[in-house]
Amino acid sequence: MNVLVFMDFSDMDEIVLKQLVEIGANWNVGEICLTHYIELQEITDDFSSQFPELDKPLEEILQEELKEKAEAAGLNKDRFTIKIHSKGGKEELMAWVNNSKYDFCILGKKVIQPGSGVFAAKVARFIDKSILFTTETSRTRFEKILLTVDFSGHSKKAVKFLNQLIPHESAEFKLFHAFQVPSVYFPFVKKYSEKLMLEERKKAEKALEHFRKKYTRVAKENAEVQYVGESSVDKVIYNYARTQQIELMVMGIKGKSDEEDLLIGSVAEKLILSDKQIPVLLVQ
Repeated sequence: MNVLVFMDFSDMDEIVLKQLVEIGANWNVGEICLTHYIELQEITDDFSSQFPELDKPLEEILQEELKEKAEAAGLNKDRFTIKIHSKGGKEELMAWVNNSKYDFCILGKKVIQPGSGVFAAKVARFIDKSILFTTETSRTRFEKILLTVDFSGHSKKAVKFLNQLIPHESAEFKLFHAFQVPSVYFPFVKKYSEKLMLEERKKAEKALEHFRKKYTRVAKENAEVQYVGESSVDKVIYNYARTQQIELMVMGIKGKSDEEDLLIGSVAEKLILSDKQIPVLLVQ
C-alpha cells in the first residue's frame, strides 16, 4: 500500500510520524509521501516581498523542515518524498489525492490540542481513499484491532484491505456487530418482547459467525454482537471498543459515485469526531 500522510506543522506531526515509522516497519507499506497544504493567497500574493530575509522559496523551506521532522522521528530518508500543495484550493488538493497512486491516507485528528476538525471532515467526505484518523493519545503500534461489521460488501472490502495491509500475526483482531430490531415492528410493538430480542440476537450471531468463517481468520471467541437498544450504533461501537481496550477501530464505507459527493455514513462520521479518542480506519 502506498501511503500519503497529511502534515500541518503542529505538534501532531511528531505523533503521526512516530506512528508512521512503526506502521512502516510492521505493515505492508510501499511508497510514502508527506504532504502539506498551504493557501499562499490567504497570506499574501507576494509572500517573499513581505519576508525579504528569506533566502529560499517558502515551499523549499517547508520541504526542508518536513524532511528534518521525518528523519528526527526515525523515518529513513529513502522511504519518503515530500509534496507542498500551494497552488489552488482544497478542491484541487482533493482531486490530486484522488488521482494519485496513493491508496491509503493518514491524518492526525486532534482530541486534546485545539483544532476545528473541519479539514479532517472534508477529507473524509471528498477523498476516495482509505483513511486512518489517528490521535494524540493513540499508541504508535496497533495491537488490538476492532473490525465493525454490517455484512455488506463494504465490510468484505475492509477485511480484504486489512489482510493486505496488516500481517495477521502482528495484532489481535476482533469482530463486532451492533444489531437492531427491524423498524417494521415499531408501529405494532411498543416494547420489544424478550422472545423477539432473542430471535434477532440469534440471527445476528449466525450472520457474524458466517462472516467470520468465510472472510476472516478471527477466533470465534473474538466475535461478538450487541443490541443497540435506545442508544445509537456509533455509541455502542465506541463504548465496546473502550471496554475492550481497542487501539484501532476499522469499518468499511461506501465510495464516491459520479453523481454525488462521498457519503461516508452517519456512523463513520460520528466515530471520527474530535470527542472520540480511539483512532479510526475508514476503508473505501
